[in-house]
Amino acid sequence: MLERLCVCVRPRPESSRGRLWSHTAIHRPDGTVWHSPNVPSARGLPSWDLLWVDPGALGESQLRTFLQEDTPPREILVSGPCGALQPGMPTGFGYYANEVLDPGRGPHTPRPTRALSLAAVSRALEGQVHPGKFLTTAVPCVTPSHKQESGHGYGAHAVDQDSALLCRPCHELDVGHAVVKFVFDPMEIDLTLEDPKLVQERLEACLAVERSLLRLLLTL
Repeated sequence: MLERLCVCVRPRPESSRGRLWSHTAIHRPDGTVWHSPNVPSARGLPSWDLLWVDPGALGESQLRTFLQEDTPPREILVSGPCGALQPGMPTGFGYYANEVLDPGRGPHTPRPTRALSLAAVSRALEGQVHPGKFLTTAVPCVTPSHKQESGHGYGAHAVDQDSALLCRPCHELDVGHAVVKFVFDPMEIDLTLEDPKLVQERLEACLAVERSLLRLLLTL
């Protein structure tokens, strides 16, 4: 039985079996990738299993199916990249959701376990995390003006396209869960520009997000 599960939306690893953060990669028939742990966390707690899912409604369905296959884990961390709706937030900086605006069902309040409390996450990230409201959208916010308008209009601090969807199965199955995302897309960045420098910056942003997530998982 799994105890701790981290769910992320991102491009899946290319190899059918490989190594990532001392986890063995197992590709599942539905297209998800499950990374099974080999070592406990730094605090001696069970380490985190990772489940990479597809974006949007498909990811929601994949997570629900995964959770229904066996006894659900004790706690779930929804993580990965997000866009900042506040100026001056660097790539890799963490956002902790105290509310998620679900476009289909309205506001949702995550129900974290003690191990996933804001205080615990803040300690793990050495204060490099900010609590706030998340906005889940059907289409990405890619220009500075769009991000600024979304932040002001909804009172939100961060935006993505999946947090609200992935919280739904957690809520339905009564599993303690938290949402911690890391800035991939600062508010000032315009993703519509075709600039080779921007491409390189986005690659570096991916690495910053992965480093922050790894740091969190190894410490919690």
